[in-house]
Amino acid sequence: MKKIPTKIDNIKKMWTEELNNDGAKTSFIELCAKEFGKSARTLRQWWFSNNGYWSVPEKYQDRVIKLLQNTISLQNEKK
Repeated sequence: MKKIPTKIDNIKKMWTEELNNDGAKTSFIELCAKEFGKSARTLRQWWFSNNGYWSVPEKYQDRVIKLLQNTISLQNEKK
């Protein structure tokens, strides 16, 4: 039986496969830190890494997905 991707799976896929590694990830973390009132260090360590098991709290997952989609869309427009 095929596993249905979770929101965390979607976040991880967009983060690792679609978001450029040219400073965009750092900028995205700073955007999320401001949006959610969290420290950028906490987000990098826990929300957006294997070390933290991709621990984006459930209440923020939809918004993180939307922010990722918007950021990736803007990055692709610049290409």
